[in-house]
Amino acid sequence: MESMEEIMSDFALYEDEAEQKQHFSAIQRLVMDVHSPEEEIRHLYEVVLKQFKSEARIKTFLSILVSKKVKELLDARRR
Repeated sequence: MESMEEIMSDFALYEDEAEQKQHFSAIQRLVMDVHSPEEEIRHLYEVVLKQFKSEARIKTFLSILVSKKVKELLDARRR
C-alpha cells in the first residue's frame, strides 16, 4: 500500500491519469524485461523521469527514453 507521500508525489510527477498509466505501463514492461523488483525499477524510473521531464520540450516519447536510460543504468550496475 502506498503512503500518502508517495501518492502525492505521483500527482506532482504525472500531469494526468493518462500520462500516469503510460509510465506505469513502461515500468511494468521494464520489470518483465530486466527481472528486477518493481519497487527498484519504479524508483529508478521516477528519478530518471523527473530529470528528463524537467529538460524535455516534447514529452511524447519520454516513456521510451526513460525506459532506455533505466536499462542502461541497470546494465552498468550489474557489470
